[in-house]
Amino acid sequence: MAKNTAPKAPADARTGAARRTGPRQRRSVRREAAVNAAFQLAEREGTAGLTMRRLAQELDVDVSILYRLFRDKDELVLALCERTIEIELDEIGDIPEGEAWQDTLRRIADVTWSYQNRFPAITLLSFARTTGGPAEHRMVELLLSAFERAGLPPARAVLFYRAFIDTALGLCAHSASLSSLAPEDREKDDSAWIRVYSHLPERQYPATAKHIDDLTAVTQKAIYNCAVEAILSAAERAAAEHAAVAR
Repeated sequence: MAKNTAPKAPADARTGAARRTGPRQRRSVRREAAVNAAFQLAEREGTAGLTMRRLAQELDVDVSILYRLFRDKDELVLALCERTIEIELDEIGDIPEGEAWQDTLRRIADVTWSYQNRFPAITLLSFARTTGGPAEHRMVELLLSAFERAGLPPARAVLFYRAFIDTALGLCAHSASLSSLAPEDREKDDSAWIRVYSHLPERQYPATAKHIDDLTAVTQKAIYNCAVEAILSAAERAAAEHAAVAR
């Protein structure tokens, strides 16, 4: 499992090796260094702190250099998204032979949740984007093949793949957004169930009063696990129905 730090620049970017490579390789090394710096800048100063001008200051270069590497800030953000997926694929690792498709998807869900806990700002930048890059290709293939192994027909495999990943990323972004709040705002949100809901009149809000202890105890991770398991259970039922019809 990766350590709780943003990725470091590759060795080539930290030594004179980059000067001995060809133009295309040098450009790749510079992009890598810029993405690493952007990753660390976003986590340190939040999504609003990631601008091309601020990144240029971080790298101690003229901003025009960055615009030679990335057409615009959005291209930089998509490169960060690709880095996100690369890190997650590294942590997921190879799929053991014979692993149940449900367990593969649970591992992916666990890595995705762990990532947003460590890198909330990058999660907020990347959760809704589609990069079309090689890391994303591999992740899509991994997820689709897992749902295929469930025995789902193609259209249903795609539907459950989208439901799974969009739900996981959406809930991760929700949690990352909460953790990015100022401490006083986060405390205000966390205490709302006790400060507000536990004092609602029982006659007017009987269901809320009945469940107030559980409302105050539920965690973001419990909600996430519940959603993931609900999608897996629904996929299992759909696969069983498909198999029954096929017979």
